[in-house]
Amino acid sequence: MRATPRINDALRQLASHPYEINAGEFVRFRIEANDDTVAGIMRSVTAEDGVDREQFRRGLDGDASTMRLFAMRRTLQARRQSSISLVYEALDGFALLGFDDVPWDTWLKASLFVARLVGGDLELIRRRFAEVAHADAAARFDVALEAMNRVSELSQCSLVEVKTTYGVGLVETFIFRDNPTIALRGAPRQGDNRVAYHPQSNLAQLTALFADSLDASKTFVAGPITQDQLAATSFSLTASGSYLPATGCLSFVVEGMQHGASFTVFVAELPDDTDVEALATGAVNTADQGAVFDARRLIVLSPQPNFEDDVDVVIDFRDVEALAHAALVDPSTK
Repeated sequence: MRATPRINDALRQLASHPYEINAGEFVRFRIEANDDTVAGIMRSVTAEDGVDREQFRRGLDGDASTMRLFAMRRTLQARRQSSISLVYEALDGFALLGFDDVPWDTWLKASLFVARLVGGDLELIRRRFAEVAHADAAARFDVALEAMNRVSELSQCSLVEVKTTYGVGLVETFIFRDNPTIALRGAPRQGDNRVAYHPQSNLAQLTALFADSLDASKTFVAGPITQDQLAATSFSLTASGSYLPATGCLSFVVEGMQHGASFTVFVAELPDDTDVEALATGAVNTADQGAVFDARRLIVLSPQPNFEDDVDVVIDFRDVEALAHAALVDPSTK
């Protein structure tokens, strides 16, 4: 069955308004005009009947990422503004997605967490989701809603709340699930391995401040901040194993505006018994990297691999390291 002209128009509008990469930034979160544009498209589609909504859902294809990002952004905005109306917009956005496109265990549960936090009626929310979503998604939503009885902290949704000069932000944390193989289908499932994020200093503020200073230099552009891990291979022979223990680690990718070189910034806080200076030395001695550190925090600058045979750009990190040091000593990051 072909989509109606109104649904085709909504799909064309959505395709014409993709988010820029930094819209996926939930630490240095900024309001974007595109939020209201996508919200208008979403409201027009939810006002249609179930058949039309299903046609929209099936026609999303690659534009599902735009609707999903909209719903994630509305979730954070709802938390910042204590707004139940923004929660409804977030959940309507999730309801218009295909089943496999919904982040059920993370952002959707976070929307429900925020709804409960601001005093929303979860039964009304359940009925609204069932009205907008496909029947299979509505049934999965009921499972998520029931699971909220066991969720007392946002971190149980694999999201951590941080605070910076940008306001409240969210960091999605890594979780490695134990998926049994076919041969071991009957074996008991082991617990999930969550990568910890519980720094004693304001690591998010440190990372945001450093990213801001790189942007202000007019030489580099910093990308979205996400959780990460410190690979042992980044530290020559000073570290063993696959990843270094850390109380928290964030990263972002930096693009050079003039020479096109790019590098990844890792900002980590290490346990008290860590020889941070030795790690910094190991990082500097590995693959043209740079590093700056204080008593328990380490910033590593790691060049991105270049796959062009005729281009070999070596980044001079001296000015970047000076900016990193200034961020480390800033009182707001302590």
